[in-house]
Amino acid sequence: MKLSKFIYVHELDIRDRLKAIGAEAAVAAEEAGRRHKGNPSSVRFSINGLARKQANAVQDVKAAGLDVRAYKSAIHDGFDGLNGGPAKSAACVYERFRARLTVLTKIAPLFADGENVHTVALAKIRHRQRVGSLHQFRPTAALRMVSTIHRRLRKAGIASKLFGVVEVSLIEVDGKQLFEPHVHMIIKGPTYEELSAVVPRRPRYNSRIDPVYHSGGSGLYFTKFQPETRSGYEDKRGNQGRQRNKMQASERAEWLAWFAQHGMAELLILTGFQPGLMHQFINADLRELVRQFLGIRHRGRG
Repeated sequence: MKLSKFIYVHELDIRDRLKAIGAEAAVAAEEAGRRHKGNPSSVRFSINGLARKQANAVQDVKAAGLDVRAYKSAIHDGFDGLNGGPAKSAACVYERFRARLTVLTKIAPLFADGENVHTVALAKIRHRQRVGSLHQFRPTAALRMVSTIHRRLRKAGIASKLFGVVEVSLIEVDGKQLFEPHVHMIIKGPTYEELSAVVPRRPRYNSRIDPVYHSGGSGLYFTKFQPETRSGYEDKRGNQGRQRNKMQASERAEWLAWFAQHGMAELLILTGFQPGLMHQFINADLRELVRQFLGIRHRGRG
């Protein structure tokens, strides 16, 4: 059975399981007295929806006058492309789906048990890029921040394991639109106080540390890969908040083109684990991932 047919057979099961993880995370957040970050749109799954998203991305790149031929060579035509040849770029919706299932089945469970598990959102102010210059930013610059945190913990004699993902959002600063590369990571080992001592902060960085209430929910959030514009606001009580909207077409095209320049492995970091885990991540068989994700013990349907 072709991979595309296999995914079609299990489409509703995959969708239901993703929604279930989102619902479980929302309940866990409420029980912990936290606000759940999950967006319902980030747990949807539709074969036709992925195909439309891929086609729309190509149109965005073309309409912006970018190199559409290079962009199309960096993405798959469909699920069957995942079976052969090298992995494509992080702009590909099918590669991103495989990465999401890999995180949910192989990475998130590693952080599910025990105390002292936190998420860290970290951005360096100097990494911000003006619209039109995002191509100048290299994800290694963001991932070095993660390595530095791990190294500082190790120097302090604190064992840690962490997984990080590079993301890019659009923000407005003093009336200017800027791309803000940042890292989301989940880290196990240090206490909140120990982690706070090594995570950089203002004025050169923006950072936030939160305890993990549901590792699967964190996995969903880390792998949303959405072109968002984040803007600050103040509510009636004077509290600061963030509003998230979709990027405009031209900025979205630049965002897509940047992801097309980088493979999934360039946007991820796994530190403190046994060697070979990243290789498994990049080369995961989607058919087996789906079986594991759905708890299918026997081959049965495909």
